[in-house]
Amino acid sequence: MATGNSNISIGMGNRADASGREYMLNRDHVMSKTVVLNSTAVDSGGDPVETNLRKGLVLGKITATGKYAQYNNSASDGTEVARGVLDFDVNMLDGNGVAQDKNTLMVIHGLVNSNSLFGSNGAGLTDMATGTNGCSILSVAA
Repeated sequence: MATGNSNISIGMGNRADASGREYMLNRDHVMSKTVVLNSTAVDSGGDPVETNLRKGLVLGKITATGKYAQYNNSASDGTEVARGVLDFDVNMLDGNGVAQDKNTLMVIHGLVNSNSLFGSNGAGLTDMATGTNGCSILSVAA
């Protein structure tokens, strides 16, 4: 599938990770949008390496590029504001083991289990619930 940029590839994987965990409490009223993950995006709990991003990873938007990466409340590049939740597992490496940008889906509206999200904190959950950043995700501890 051509994307118009040879450095970007489709990065969608399975909605259920190896454990079968599902972070969405209800998929009836979910809104997602296609985003580009920055090649530098990491998931500190990725298995077996941090370049394997798990679905349920909270994402922020890098202001300078418009691409997305893991939410980081202490950053100052735009990723300090939680914008949504990664909807698929994504391996950021290409066939040669080189990190590259990836297209994927990010949930921007829905009901999630906050205990099944990765890389978030109270501030991130508040960011997503306010709706001021284009996101309206209600999280509950289930």
